[in-house]
Amino acid sequence: MFVVWKSKRLIAALAVLIVLQAVLAGFLIASNLPAKKATLIDFTVVIDAGHGGIDGGVVGVDGVKESALNLAYSKTLGEIFERAGFNVVYTRKNEGGLYGLATNGFKLRDMKERKRIIEEAQPDLMISVHMNKFSASYRSGPQVFYQQGEESGRSLAENLQRVFNDLTGKTREAIAGDYYVCRETSCPAVIVECGFLSNPDECAALQTDEYREQICNLIFGGVMLYLYEG
Repeated sequence: MFVVWKSKRLIAALAVLIVLQAVLAGFLIASNLPAKKATLIDFTVVIDAGHGGIDGGVVGVDGVKESALNLAYSKTLGEIFERAGFNVVYTRKNEGGLYGLATNGFKLRDMKERKRIIEEAQPDLMISVHMNKFSASYRSGPQVFYQQGEESGRSLAENLQRVFNDLTGKTREAIAGDYYVCRETSCPAVIVECGFLSNPDECAALQTDEYREQICNLIFGGVMLYLYEG
């Protein structure tokens, strides 16, 4: 990890996580199993890269498209879960959208296709990856959202936000609302806004391999805390 943890509990949880990853990696090597195809844990995570195709999402101050970053972060996050032995399903694996023809109503078709993929996977949890934007350039840092009234989603979101707050030093809370991809999902589900593309410094950082790895490892760590707390 690249952060200095402020909580002794998080330090302990991270130590356990590192040991677990090492043991799982050793098992994969000893078994001569391809890591991306081996499922050592009976647990499925759906990773949803937001937007795609003609729906580029928000645009960064330097012109970078949210959809491209969402895809890159989703792939990295999925690889982390796969290396740890989890089963991973992706809603979107390339730059294209999920709506078919780019005609009227494409956004709803796109969302319904995401719902279909998630339902078919019957996952244990779902993480939708996005980037944020704000009218003022000073806003920064990851923010987690969950479906209003969903207790399991709230718990997952709060653990993720707690890990992010240790990185940023902020005191943000996970935000409840009405979000299609979370509302139409039966498993614990969250939307993770990895940072603000409207902030020049953060926009630049979000495009680096180092920061992407850091954020994705934090997401994985937050999920481990959620599972640990049960």
